[in-house]
Amino acid sequence: MKTTVPCTLCGLNVKVSKATSKEIFCCQGCKMVHAMLMESDQYKDTKDFKETDLYKQCVAAGIVPDTSIETSASPESISELPAENVSGMDGEVPIDSENFLTLNLQIQNMWCPACAWIIENTLTRSKGVISASCNFSSDRGSVMYDPVKTSPEKIHAAIEKLGYPSADIDQKSPKSRKEFIRICVTLFLTMNVMMLSWAIYSGFFIELSPGAVQLLAWPVCIMATIVVFYGGYPIHRRALVGITSGCPGMETLVSTGSFSTYTYSLFHFYRGSIHLYFDAASMLILLILTGKMLEQSAKNKIAEGLWKFFSLVPQKVRICAAQFPRGRYVSIKQLAEGDSFLAEEGEILAADGIVTQGAAVIDESSITGEAKPVNVRLKDTVKSGTRIISGKIQVKAVKVGDNSILGRMLAIMENSLSEKTAQTQRFENILKFFVPSVIGFSVVTYFFWMLYGLTSYDAFNRGISVMVISCPCALGIAVPLALVAGVSAAGKKGILVRDFEAFERVDGLDTIVFDKTGTLTTGQLKVLGMDTVNDFSEQKAWQVIYAMEQGSDHYIAHTISAYGVSRNIPLLELEDVNYHDNGISCGFQDETYCFGSMDFMNKSLPEGPSFVSFSRQDAQIITTVFLSANDKIVAAVHLGDSMKTGVKRLVSDLYKMGLTCFLISGDAEKATLAAGSFVQIPAENTHGGLLPHEKAEFIKKLKQSGKKVAMVGDGVNDAPAMGQSDIAMAVHSGLNPGEGVAAITLMQETPIQIIDFIPLAKRVNRKVKQNLVFALIYNIISIPVAAAGFLNPIIAATAMLFSSLSVTCNTLLLVKRESRNKPQSHT
Repeated sequence: MKTTVPCTLCGLNVKVSKATSKEIFCCQGCKMVHAMLMESDQYKDTKDFKETDLYKQCVAAGIVPDTSIETSASPESISELPAENVSGMDGEVPIDSENFLTLNLQIQNMWCPACAWIIENTLTRSKGVISASCNFSSDRGSVMYDPVKTSPEKIHAAIEKLGYPSADIDQKSPKSRKEFIRICVTLFLTMNVMMLSWAIYSGFFIELSPGAVQLLAWPVCIMATIVVFYGGYPIHRRALVGITSGCPGMETLVSTGSFSTYTYSLFHFYRGSIHLYFDAASMLILLILTGKMLEQSAKNKIAEGLWKFFSLVPQKVRICAAQFPRGRYVSIKQLAEGDSFLAEEGEILAADGIVTQGAAVIDESSITGEAKPVNVRLKDTVKSGTRIISGKIQVKAVKVGDNSILGRMLAIMENSLSEKTAQTQRFENILKFFVPSVIGFSVVTYFFWMLYGLTSYDAFNRGISVMVISCPCALGIAVPLALVAGVSAAGKKGILVRDFEAFERVDGLDTIVFDKTGTLTTGQLKVLGMDTVNDFSEQKAWQVIYAMEQGSDHYIAHTISAYGVSRNIPLLELEDVNYHDNGISCGFQDETYCFGSMDFMNKSLPEGPSFVSFSRQDAQIITTVFLSANDKIVAAVHLGDSMKTGVKRLVSDLYKMGLTCFLISGDAEKATLAAGSFVQIPAENTHGGLLPHEKAEFIKKLKQSGKKVAMVGDGVNDAPAMGQSDIAMAVHSGLNPGEGVAAITLMQETPIQIIDFIPLAKRVNRKVKQNLVFALIYNIISIPVAAAGFLNPIIAATAMLFSSLSVTCNTLLLVKRESRNKPQSHT
């Protein structure tokens, strides 16, 4: 039986299947406005809601029904709403997920996977947050939230309250000098603490007077206090947050160990004893800060690359309307399907669309990877993310935002980069048990020996020894230290490592996918050569062509002009120069010259003149233009994309290493097959005509078939495929946004450096495994030994330091070896 109840907000009568005490709304507008007012700190009494400016504005806009005139329950004022669709504010029925928003974040200062775990759990418990994901390896987070109950500002504040600065994904995270000053102060004071501590420890071998001990101990105590409380502040803060949130991480153990050692030393300091271990507490803080600073430095490089990529998205667009026929710049967010917008030289197209006015030359290399610019005219289609080289066009938007090609590229990258790595999962699983277990074992050790009959002093000594010796210094620096050494060695070879995990991902690598344009080829339109008839000199042909192209804005003219400048070709004075759609004509020394396409020559020669050779070694001809003198073709200029030096040998060497090579490109199938044939990649492994999202899908299918895939590219069009691959390698170029998702960048602008990187990565991986094995064996052996009472805190602290030094020395062996190794020659 249906009953009639008034809308909680506007009062309009609503029919429901049964009576209910829940808040009832006649429409989605009332529900949303009511929720916003309920969240307001200014209004809490629902009786006052109709007096608010928000309510009145929503009524005026038609979002909320106007019931100020008719308040009686007339048939027209009764809305029928099924009971099962009525949402209440008690949380039993969730709000439509279409009303949720997603916030992508860049998060700084995450020191270990436990940091990501803490942030993720804290956000998930926050009001208005539907779900949260935090990725340690890429310093990124993604939060789905209800905009009625929370806001991006509140989410940022919640994260920063934990001690992690955050920013939107397309903004640079705030940088501060505080951490640099903190580590410098910690380093200076720790060095002095260590020096004076050795003097105090001499009291174990020679007799020191109480006055001498106090004279040495006072400065040590003061400096150690500054190190522990000031230098270790970030560690202690995160440790406290981890404990209060029920997610203790590595910082918890470090903080507990340093405080325990410091407190123990403070106790003996007041007793006048020489059992002072301030140096152990200080060194513990310094080692952790140093290791994490090095790790964060490399991760910042990844973030910078990503910011450069996201900065490619235009922020403004010039929309044309009846009142603004010449266009008016507005935010890109206001562009909708069907809108018309203007774009001119130097601008990036904001949407996929159709040209409705004008003509232009467009660089599509950011999307297709094609080196050859494209001429677009009326009714031609254009793609978002492409840049106008010359000209001015008006475009009708067909696909905008996330639906455009550029939007899909960004979406693919977001999904790929937000996935957690296997290493992150392993560390999270270990930390969930390692930290509480060590702390619990220390407490159990203390009470066990108390019950066994030892004095509280001796039992405390053994509990402290367990805490100090199990502090994860060696475990904490085993991986980053070896990786930093690998980064340094790679840098000397001209390889920029932007992601520590690049080394680990090389293990098991069996497939390498190359992009063609800009990776195996130069990616730049250039003059490949000229053919001439026997009775016409090449020098004269170049002089005429160079002079003819001086007044042209065509992309071929720019290429030829640059070639003429590099060859110091003298400039001739021509007569009657005329520019046509597909060529140029002029007069010189009583002869008529024409330069342009075969159609412009008005000749029906589908295979070209007999003197022209269309074969170029190590090069790919994109177009050929012809020069005629008095209607006779006398020269042909070949323009195209040349193969990079050494790529043929590179592919051969990779096959010898047991790797399978593929070649993909946005260029035509024929051109891609030609390039693949030159480097001897089989035709079945060569695929042309692929758009960016299709390249990413190709990589995904390879991975689904069980392959571990590396993607080698250089441009924006490669970025989605790079993000989808197991390891992304970018060939550096002057303006290369695709490097933003690359794990490594080959700074010599050639892919042949892969042969240097893969063996280096395998050596780094071996060193990482050696360090981890030693650190784990050390903890497995040392903790029971300390619990058994065979160690006192000073020996435990020394053992802890020696374990760190052993890991460091093992890593230095890698540094020493790589300093002797020179990059391989690929010529």
